[in-house]
Amino acid sequence: MATNSYDVLVAGAGPAGNIAALKLAELGHHVGVVDFRTKIGDKLCTGIIGRECADLYPPDPADVYHAAQSAVLVAPSGRSHSVERDEPHAYIVNRVKYVASLANRAQDCGAEFRLGEKIEAINQTRDGISIHTTTQAGSSQIDAKAVVIASGFASPLVRMVGLQNAQPKHNMIGCQAVVSTNDLDRTEVYLGESIAPGSFAWLVPVSQDTGLVGLVSRHKLNGHMDHFIERLQTQGKIREVVQEPKRWGIPIKPLPKTYANRVIVAGDAAGQVKPTTGGGIYYAILSGELAAQTLDEALKEGDLSEQSTSGYENSWRRLFGRELKVGYYARRFYETLSDRHIEAGLEKLLSDPVQDELIGSKDFSFDWHSSLVMKAVMNSELRQVISSLGPIAEPLLSRIRSSS
Repeated sequence: MATNSYDVLVAGAGPAGNIAALKLAELGHHVGVVDFRTKIGDKLCTGIIGRECADLYPPDPADVYHAAQSAVLVAPSGRSHSVERDEPHAYIVNRVKYVASLANRAQDCGAEFRLGEKIEAINQTRDGISIHTTTQAGSSQIDAKAVVIASGFASPLVRMVGLQNAQPKHNMIGCQAVVSTNDLDRTEVYLGESIAPGSFAWLVPVSQDTGLVGLVSRHKLNGHMDHFIERLQTQGKIREVVQEPKRWGIPIKPLPKTYANRVIVAGDAAGQVKPTTGGGIYYAILSGELAAQTLDEALKEGDLSEQSTSGYENSWRRLFGRELKVGYYARRFYETLSDRHIEAGLEKLLSDPVQDELIGSKDFSFDWHSSLVMKAVMNSELRQVISSLGPIAEPLLSRIRSSS
């Protein structure tokens, strides 16, 4: 039976929250995890993790849909370009089961999970934090020494603790459906203004005859998903929609401050998502680890002041802050490209010498994009395309270079 007093209460049973709970429980702290959902990991997501993430927290082989070592990039004109690697660099996993496996590990270490419970208020007290929750059975008060807010993008809990939430202009909207497919064996990425303005769309295999169709953009989606599905059906790549499209918000810029007195914000709630692709699982896991490290030290010292929890922000900015900054300006730069520029850029990017230097290099990583972006910006072949943009691109390029 769950208690109502913890060393740390974690709000949200996603990757960041589950890892924070796991690490804190391993270190001997009494941890509770609250989530309004009744099924752990039940969130819209394509479920792609990089090799580093898979090595750090391996998924059950039965939950791996597909090991990706190649992909197809489809230009605005419809021309397809194949990208090959010698070994898998990413894995498409059952996102629900993968996240649930992290929660199971935390529970095995003693963390208590309170599902179907919604946090209504968070209040600072003289000795800790008081959290008011509700369930179908009634309301409860939970006391904790500290709170980790890992409750997802634009979480209202962020404002409850006095921090600034994500701004609408710094987010994308993702849309995804489950479809039946015809012999799909590789991930396909589609580019172009008519497909996903300023961004990209995807067709991802998850089983022999099932796939995920989706797109993401900062622009308003007005029939884009329906048109994309119709296009794939016309081409014979998919048969029918198995689960109707659903939408979700994706941050592309971190919060200006991710800590407060007795509080740490992690994962999507903190805006710790790759701006280039919108992927957030790995950075959520890393932020959960850092949150646990910071709070473990603070609890042992008996100091949970803002000065103490600020070490968390220093840690994540050192680890992947540069990635978020470079990725943000790289996304903004890509959004300035016309279909003509995308076509020309792909021709250069996928030529043998440029592809060998960028995509084929040993340091290529699915999760760490800043070095790839910097190489692309400095590449002499790609510079020809970049220079054709004129003065509109220079401010963003300067931002990218200064972030390195």
